[in-house]
Amino acid sequence: MATTGTLKFKLVQVKNPREPDAPRKWYARAVQDRTVEFDDFVSHMAAHNSPYSRGVIHGVLIDMLSCLQELLLDGKSVRLGELGLFSLGISGDGAENRADWTADMVNDVHLNVRNTKSWSNAELRKRVRFSELTDYDRGDTSTSGGTDNEEETPGTV
Repeated sequence: MATTGTLKFKLVQVKNPREPDAPRKWYARAVQDRTVEFDDFVSHMAAHNSPYSRGVIHGVLIDMLSCLQELLLDGKSVRLGELGLFSLGISGDGAENRADWTADMVNDVHLNVRNTKSWSNAELRKRVRFSELTDYDRGDTSTSGGTDNEEETPGTV
Protein backbone atom coordinates (compact mmCIF):
# COMPACT_ATOMS: atom_id res chain seq x y z
CA MET A 1 0.00 0.00 0.00
CA ALA A 2 1.34 3.42 -0.95
CA THR A 3 2.13 5.77 1.89
CA THR A 4 0.37 9.12 1.89
CA GLY A 5 0.98 12.22 3.95
CA THR A 6 0.15 15.85 4.48
CA LEU A 7 2.42 18.50 3.01
CA LYS A 8 2.26 21.70 5.04
CA PHE A 9 2.71 25.00 3.24
CA LYS A 10 2.51 28.72 3.74
CA LEU A 11 1.47 31.33 1.21
CA VAL A 12 3.87 34.17 0.41
CA GLN A 13 3.47 37.14 -1.90
CA VAL A 14 6.55 37.76 -4.02
CA LYS A 15 7.75 39.47 -7.17
CA ASN A 16 8.96 37.48 -10.11
CA PRO A 17 12.56 38.64 -10.71
CA ARG A 18 12.13 37.92 -14.42
CA GLU A 19 9.18 40.35 -14.55
CA PRO A 20 10.09 43.18 -12.13
CA ASP A 21 7.20 45.40 -13.27
CA ALA A 22 4.56 42.69 -12.87
CA PRO A 23 2.41 42.67 -9.73
CA ARG A 24 3.32 40.37 -6.88
CA LYS A 25 1.66 36.96 -6.91
CA TRP A 26 0.89 34.49 -4.15
CA TYR A 27 2.92 31.27 -4.12
CA ALA A 28 2.84 28.23 -1.88
CA ARG A 29 6.07 27.33 -0.07
CA ALA A 30 6.50 23.90 1.49
CA VAL A 31 7.30 24.14 5.20
CA GLN A 32 8.25 21.64 7.83
CA ASP A 33 6.86 22.01 11.31
CA ARG A 34 9.77 20.20 12.93
CA THR A 35 12.98 18.29 12.24
CA VAL A 36 13.26 14.63 13.12
CA GLU A 37 16.76 14.09 14.44
CA PHE A 38 18.80 11.01 13.50
CA ASP A 39 18.25 9.19 16.80
CA ASP A 40 14.51 9.85 16.62
CA PHE A 41 14.49 8.51 13.05
CA VAL A 42 16.26 5.36 14.26
CA SER A 43 13.64 4.96 17.02
CA HIS A 44 10.87 5.50 14.48
CA MET A 45 12.27 2.75 12.27
CA ALA A 46 12.70 0.36 15.22
CA ALA A 47 9.07 0.98 16.27
CA HIS A 48 7.77 -0.18 12.87
CA ASN A 49 7.65 -3.87 13.83
CA SER A 50 11.33 -4.23 13.00
CA PRO A 51 13.12 -7.34 14.23
CA TYR A 52 16.21 -5.15 14.63
CA SER A 53 17.05 -3.12 17.70
CA ARG A 54 17.68 0.62 17.73
CA GLY A 55 21.40 -0.15 18.09
CA VAL A 56 21.53 -2.36 15.01
CA ILE A 57 19.55 0.13 12.91
CA HIS A 58 21.71 3.01 14.17
CA GLY A 59 24.93 1.16 13.33
CA VAL A 60 23.78 0.13 9.86
CA LEU A 61 22.66 3.68 9.01
CA ILE A 62 25.88 5.26 10.32
CA ASP A 63 27.91 2.79 8.25
CA MET A 64 25.68 3.48 5.23
CA LEU A 65 26.22 7.24 5.54
CA SER A 66 29.97 6.78 5.85
CA CYS A 67 30.11 4.53 2.79
CA LEU A 68 27.79 6.81 0.81
CA GLN A 69 30.04 9.78 1.51
CA GLU A 70 33.16 7.80 0.60
CA LEU A 71 31.73 6.70 -2.76
CA LEU A 72 30.35 10.15 -3.62
CA LEU A 73 33.65 11.82 -2.82
CA ASP A 74 35.31 9.25 -5.09
CA GLY A 75 33.24 10.53 -8.03
CA LYS A 76 30.64 7.79 -8.08
CA SER A 77 26.86 8.08 -7.99
CA VAL A 78 24.95 5.71 -5.73
CA ARG A 79 21.44 4.42 -6.33
CA LEU A 80 19.72 3.55 -3.06
CA GLY A 81 16.84 1.51 -4.41
CA GLU A 82 13.61 3.47 -4.57
CA LEU A 83 15.01 6.29 -2.42
CA GLY A 84 16.95 7.83 -5.28
CA LEU A 85 20.23 8.30 -7.08
CA PHE A 86 22.75 10.29 -5.06
CA SER A 87 25.61 12.25 -6.64
CA LEU A 88 27.65 15.38 -6.08
CA GLY A 89 27.25 18.56 -8.08
CA ILE A 90 29.22 21.77 -8.31
CA SER A 91 28.35 25.36 -9.10
CA GLY A 92 30.56 28.34 -9.62
CA ASP A 93 31.84 31.03 -11.92
CA GLY A 94 32.74 30.60 -15.55
CA ALA A 95 35.92 31.60 -17.38
CA GLU A 96 36.19 33.24 -20.77
CA ASN A 97 38.79 30.68 -21.85
CA ARG A 98 39.28 27.05 -20.82
CA ALA A 99 42.88 27.78 -19.81
CA ASP A 100 41.71 30.54 -17.44
CA TRP A 101 39.45 28.29 -15.38
CA THR A 102 40.70 27.29 -11.90
CA ALA A 103 39.22 25.31 -9.04
CA ASP A 104 38.99 28.60 -7.11
CA MET A 105 36.04 29.41 -9.36
CA VAL A 106 33.97 26.67 -7.71
CA ASN A 107 31.57 28.31 -5.25
CA ASP A 108 29.68 25.29 -4.00
CA VAL A 109 29.70 21.51 -3.86
CA HIS A 110 26.27 20.08 -3.15
CA LEU A 111 24.42 16.79 -2.85
CA ASN A 112 22.05 15.88 -5.67
CA VAL A 113 19.27 13.36 -5.17
CA ARG A 114 17.34 12.33 -8.26
CA ASN A 115 14.11 10.59 -7.52
CA THR A 116 12.96 7.24 -8.84
CA LYS A 117 9.71 6.02 -10.34
CA SER A 118 7.94 5.52 -7.00
CA TRP A 119 9.40 8.81 -5.71
CA SER A 120 8.83 10.76 -8.94
CA ASN A 121 7.37 14.25 -8.69
CA ALA A 122 4.14 13.00 -10.28
CA GLU A 123 3.88 10.08 -7.85
CA LEU A 124 4.60 12.30 -4.84
CA ARG A 125 1.87 14.71 -6.01
CA LYS A 126 -0.63 11.82 -6.04
CA ARG A 127 0.27 10.80 -2.49
CA VAL A 128 0.22 14.16 -0.73
CA ARG A 129 -2.58 16.17 0.84
CA PHE A 130 -2.03 19.88 1.40
CA SER A 131 -2.48 21.76 4.65
CA GLU A 132 -1.71 25.43 5.14
CA LEU A 133 0.50 26.01 8.16
CA THR A 134 -0.85 29.07 9.91
CA ASP A 135 0.90 31.28 12.42
CA TYR A 136 -1.19 29.62 15.12
CA ASP A 137 0.10 26.18 14.08
CA ARG A 138 3.69 27.43 14.48
CA GLY A 139 3.01 29.06 17.81
CA ASP A 140 3.78 32.41 16.17
CA THR A 141 1.75 35.37 17.41
CA SER A 142 3.20 37.85 14.94
CA THR A 143 1.56 38.71 11.63
CA SER A 144 1.42 36.19 8.84
CA GLY A 145 4.44 35.64 6.54
CA GLY A 146 3.68 36.65 2.94
CA THR A 147 3.76 40.39 3.31
CA ASP A 148 4.51 42.92 0.62
CA ASN A 149 8.03 43.17 2.06
CA GLU A 150 8.88 39.54 1.39
CA GLU A 151 11.48 39.15 -1.35
CA GLU A 152 11.56 35.54 -2.49
CA THR A 153 11.92 33.96 -5.86
CA PRO A 154 8.77 32.20 -7.10
CA GLY A 155 9.01 28.44 -7.14
CA THR A 156 7.06 25.29 -6.59
CA VAL A 157 5.54 23.78 -3.52
